[in-house]
Amino acid sequence: MPKVSQPLTLRWHGEPARGEEQAVLAALAPAKADRYELAVGPRRTRTVTYLDTVDWRLHAKGIVLSHERASGPGTLTVDGRGEENSTRLTESPQWPARVEQLPEGEVRDGVAAAMWVRAVAPVVRARVVSREVAVLDDERKTVVRLDWVELTGTEPSATRPLVRVTLRPVLGYGGAAKRVRKALEACGDFAEIEDGGAYATLLEAEGIAPEESAPPAISADMPADVAVATALHGFAGVIAVNVDGVLDDIDTEFLHDLRVAVRRTRSLLKLAGDVLPPELVRRYGSGFKWLGDATTPTRDLDVYLLEFDTLAAGLVAGEPGDLAPFGELLASEREKARRALARTLRSQRFTRLIEGWQAGLADVLERDWSEQDGRLTAEALAAERVRGMVAKVIKRAKAITPDSPAEDVHRLRKRCKELRYLLEVVKPVCDATAHRAVIKDLKKVQDVLGAFQDGEVQSHSLRDYAERLQSSGRPPAATLLAMGELSASFVTMQRQARHDLTGALRKFLGPATHERIEDLLP
Repeated sequence: MPKVSQPLTLRWHGEPARGEEQAVLAALAPAKADRYELAVGPRRTRTVTYLDTVDWRLHAKGIVLSHERASGPGTLTVDGRGEENSTRLTESPQWPARVEQLPEGEVRDGVAAAMWVRAVAPVVRARVVSREVAVLDDERKTVVRLDWVELTGTEPSATRPLVRVTLRPVLGYGGAAKRVRKALEACGDFAEIEDGGAYATLLEAEGIAPEESAPPAISADMPADVAVATALHGFAGVIAVNVDGVLDDIDTEFLHDLRVAVRRTRSLLKLAGDVLPPELVRRYGSGFKWLGDATTPTRDLDVYLLEFDTLAAGLVAGEPGDLAPFGELLASEREKARRALARTLRSQRFTRLIEGWQAGLADVLERDWSEQDGRLTAEALAAERVRGMVAKVIKRAKAITPDSPAEDVHRLRKRCKELRYLLEVVKPVCDATAHRAVIKDLKKVQDVLGAFQDGEVQSHSLRDYAERLQSSGRPPAATLLAMGELSASFVTMQRQARHDLTGALRKFLGPATHERIEDLLP
């Protein structure tokens, strides 16, 4: 029997007691072990809501965020790897909530880094009934504390009550704790559980697995058309599941994920769409350009606003407050763009695009491919298209010089992005080690190309916003000067990126990357 020095949680397998005193005493009667008495504390009833981001960022970091309420607004608690902090709320919370919408204090500080720009929302909600039961010796001293907790899931679905009894030894009474534990386990109604906490118990009861969804499986011997349709069907699913988050404006990552799925769709159609039925691509392919264009204004403004505080804090000649009128303009423009995007996502055109596209891809996936009849395999397609795309990227990269027009640099950036998307799709049929290395090499070049693009686009857009501010009234001179300083910093960033690009391309075009690409595919 191991020493009982830490709290131990047992699962009660009898009938739930609903927190009724006599029922709890009857269930815990074996704990008396013929030498102790039980004293039952008051019955407590409360609602507990556990929260996380849609992509389980808190869970991945071992952080549990919960809102507990018995009366009033309740309490927000964060448990980060054993360190617990709570904030008593002064008003009822509204979910979903981004980090800046949480009350200031240790709870917000404890989740801020993990949440990033994502919002937390309820994952599971439960009704909790609990009692503390003291185990007393013949001198009426408490030797062990038992926490009787009944959890009943209420959302997303109702569960039967789950009873957990946590045994908490009192310092100096280790022997009593051993006896109580032994007596409870011997009666047959209690069993030790590997305790992941109440949250983990509720997730299990609700059948919720906090895991990132895996991409659709593609195998080497899969027919090429089925492999491409599988990837595209997965992208369509990502678009569909993010629509509500965009419409409700929960956080900016819903639009980002939707937009990336659209870009991946367009790239794969361009690079491998010819293996699909031509009528399917003809009918729906152009719709994704329309959808991509519709998402651009809102996303561009999201990026600006996400970086706004950092940009303002980085001013040298100006003060952060000087940019306030510019920030108000961005927020106003973003709201206009968001409303236009919402109309697009609610339109019949969008509904027909996604539903029809998914149905057409499903027809491809449902074909019997046990007999391939010489059809191109996923492995062969990957080798053919990746090598062809690599050749195009290398050709464009070799043509870039310090004097190349900006448009040539932008074209290289687009080809690198297409190659990256293609590599992500064919990853299952590639050598894993070589794939990681090639992606790493490519990402270094993309980071520099992205900085060049951002510098040019943002410096041009700043001039446009400055003109609009002037045309709408008389903005403070300090605001225009601060915007000028920002514009200069973007130009500097672009020039630095152009300088860095030469070295990045030289390394990318070197023998090491070439060898890794050769090892990538059969």
